Amino acid sequence: MSCWVVMESEHSSQAAPAHFGRLLLAIDTCGPTGSVALGRLAGRDLEVLGHVELEGRSYSTSLIAAVESLLTEAGVGLKDLGGIVAVNGPGSFTGVRLGVAAVKGLAEAGAAGAEIPVVAVSRLDVLSRKAAVPSAALDAHRDEVYLRVERVGAAPRELLAGVRELAEIDPAPLRVAVCDDAAAARISASWPATQLVRVTAPLAKDALRMGEARLVVGAHVDLALLDGHYLRRSDAEIFGDTRAGGGKTRMSDPAPSFAAGVRIRRMTPSDLDRVIGLASGLHGAPQWSRAVYTLAIDRNATPPRIALVAEELPTETVLGFAVAMVLQPESELETIAVAAAGQRRGVGRSLFAALAADLSAAGATDVHLEVRSSNAQALAFYAALGFEETGRRPRYYTDPVEDALLLRLRLPETHAR
Repeated sequence: MSCWVVMESEHSSQAAPAHFGRLLLAIDTCGPTGSVALGRLAGRDLEVLGHVELEGRSYSTSLIAAVESLLTEAGVGLKDLGGIVAVNGPGSFTGVRLGVAAVKGLAEAGAAGAEIPVVAVSRLDVLSRKAAVPSAALDAHRDEVYLRVERVGAAPRELLAGVRELAEIDPAPLRVAVCDDAAAARISASWPATQLVRVTAPLAKDALRMGEARLVVGAHVDLALLDGHYLRRSDAEIFGDTRAGGGKTRMSDPAPSFAAGVRIRRMTPSDLDRVIGLASGLHGAPQWSRAVYTLAIDRNATPPRIALVAEELPTETVLGFAVAMVLQPESELETIAVAAAGQRRGVGRSLFAALAADLSAAGATDVHLEVRSSNAQALAFYAALGFEETGRRPRYYTDPVEDALLLRLRLPETHAR
């Protein structure tokens, strides 16, 4: 879908110095839908020349085309840009990654080999400024929110917050900006006295107005250091230990073939009690609410997810489950959990094999995930499946503080449609 906005202007707080280019590009691919905006500084006014909205699962094919369309419509080229505003998260891992990669590529294509200046802004900050409220929240799925809390005399804090994290923030903010029903519901449930300030979702044109002030004062980033603003998330890993700190199966040991009498199938509403029960008994497994699992099995949800269970026949005992999110042509493995009774039987491998086939059928060509650098069990498992390390995020996890390793698996072409 496309939405064009022409000649929308707003007073800017600062005048642009002569060396600062007047054309600015903003890119936001963090949310369920994305957007691109082109603006021009005219004296002390910021004029939005054009704005295009992008469907969430089309970024890899539509983002650059949208940029080219905006530039062509304005009769300019990349060489004419004076700066790029990158909304670098928080949000979908795949969306953020694609947006940051696109910004880097565009910035390196400046005039005469010179890089186009880039500033990075938080989507939470953009939402906060749009609502004129210091604190803001965005849906992070799994009954969690991406949260920005700003207090007088203290630096703003951004974090991934569930029920526990929200309960620990005292006093709660008086007002919180929201733009989606899920974040509103979570904040209302945890902070009933907090006033919700509802606005429309932040767009690239909103970030354009915020980022231009940073570009004017030269607060741009080193492209080599530009990265996504990823807030902490849970590992996507195999869980088989029912005791905190207990011994775990050595995934480097040869695994037997898939056990007879185990079936892999789609998760259904009738599985939820057993899945939640399994997760509650596994140390480190995701403790998601029923609402999160219900959304995962809703085939009409956006973004779509694929949720599978492994059950033993004829008892129909749930031995494990897996959930992945699809953002074509990418996908993200959110969790894969296996009970102790399913370890060393090939249940984890079979779950992932079935999941990979379904992801390919849904249009995904790659699977991404993050995992703690110390999680030898999970790393050995993923290496056996063919995942390769693509990067490292220093001090990404908390409790304890630890690096995250980024892994990717390209799905076999024989499965892809």
